[in-house]
Amino acid sequence: MAIKEQMRMLVVRAVEDIPEQGIAKGDEFHLYVVDTHHHMGREKGHRNTPTGAYDFYTQLWFEVQNKSTKMMANDNLLFEPVGVVAPKIHARLFDSRESWKRANHGWLVDRTVVFPYTDDYSQPDKPGTPSFAVSNNKIAGWTSRAPHSSRLIGFARVNPRDEEEPNAALAVSEVERAILRLGLRGLKLHPLAQLFMDEIDGTTTKNVVKRAAELDVPIIFDTRNIKTVERIQALVDSIRNDPSCGAATRNLRVIIAHCGMSPSDPKLFEALRDPAMWAETSTLHDLDVPALFETAHERMGLERGRWSDKIMFGTDYSFLTVQAADVIVYLLSRDFQGTLVDAQKILGGNALHLIQRPFRTELSADLPPLEVFTHDKGHGVQHTLESFLLQKISESDWDLASLDFMMPPESTWPRVESTKVGGFNGVYQNSYLLSLRSNSVDGEIHVWVRRRAGGLLSVSILGAQGPVRIETLEHASQKTGGVLSQALSDGSRLARNAKELLEAIETAVT
Repeated sequence: MAIKEQMRMLVVRAVEDIPEQGIAKGDEFHLYVVDTHHHMGREKGHRNTPTGAYDFYTQLWFEVQNKSTKMMANDNLLFEPVGVVAPKIHARLFDSRESWKRANHGWLVDRTVVFPYTDDYSQPDKPGTPSFAVSNNKIAGWTSRAPHSSRLIGFARVNPRDEEEPNAALAVSEVERAILRLGLRGLKLHPLAQLFMDEIDGTTTKNVVKRAAELDVPIIFDTRNIKTVERIQALVDSIRNDPSCGAATRNLRVIIAHCGMSPSDPKLFEALRDPAMWAETSTLHDLDVPALFETAHERMGLERGRWSDKIMFGTDYSFLTVQAADVIVYLLSRDFQGTLVDAQKILGGNALHLIQRPFRTELSADLPPLEVFTHDKGHGVQHTLESFLLQKISESDWDLASLDFMMPPESTWPRVESTKVGGFNGVYQNSYLLSLRSNSVDGEIHVWVRRRAGGLLSVSILGAQGPVRIETLEHASQKTGGVLSQALSDGSRLARNAKELLEAIETAVT
């Protein structure tokens, strides 16, 4: 059983009673926001870095405030955005080193999916090397080192046309390198920029998408019109109907960027009925926003599963800037036909479910699984544990490759609670997975911190790869798996206090 703790993210306040949702006027809620479409690197006049992203989110928050002020004056809002605050452990991480403090801002958005532009580094530096190799290295450098690894999730880019080189499987090999060696957690494909619009459902693209799905990472396709969406749907059907694509079919998750730039087209929603396809909102603004959500509610609202499971938030920064504020304020408005739970899934929950694979590379530490329990009703031990971990990270004894909160199992997103009763929004801030690299141990280590029933705290330590590993960030016993559960049980012990807990952890990873 997971224990819930008050969150600190985007804060919204109900402007009136909403009895059908059990909400009273003045109730405040915390919403977790994930930007699913964000560029980093350099392309012509566009440049962006992690701190540039945080500066943008500060600007976006000002735009949300400006728009909400006008909408409040016209009585158009159901929830008023009143503040943004960093999650506790993130704030402590960024404050743990003087040079990191300047990046502790922009907390309208909690996690960001980043991938390269078609940038100055995207072209192969010599024959026989894949496109985007240097760009992917740069993304991995930004997203798998502290402190930005706690906020950024890296996706790779490749050019499927590299597969046309004689006797070369360059794009597929770059997908494998980016996922298995760099630890990137998804793939971005851009048919227009890489000139394969007419080959989206062709063999070369299929090979790339198949391999990414076999490696259990989502694929986001840039789109420009509904014809692109139809070709992507044909590609998904081709993989599903190919007997050689069994593993790929089970894991296939495709995101339609920009909603095909056709937010009310019936063909978009035909595609979204496919269990392997989702859409994200970047570039949509002004009247496009109500067109998307009203049509989604109308065309998918009565089907099994909610229409709000299929849409996620994105910004497309730096090609677009504050237009994304239109999506946020619409989800808080009277015009939005969904609930606060629907808004939370669109703003962050759906993206988290698609990127549920923990950070890992093939360079995993070889550690026997260990689980340490201790009593911690007052949460003091967990605070001491976090201080210990953050000190190790800030002093460079360990590096932080990723920090991921646990989440509920797919299709079970819970009711969003007001701050009066804890402010839980479905994201478990006090149960999380740290992917670490220790100076004294080769390879990645997973440190899995979980609140348990009865005031218990558990800390599990194991390698990131191998037969005994954490497969998903979904927080449920049935998702842990029998092999992992048994291995942790066999290696479990009780620590009488914080000192014994920290000694057990340090011994395990040194």
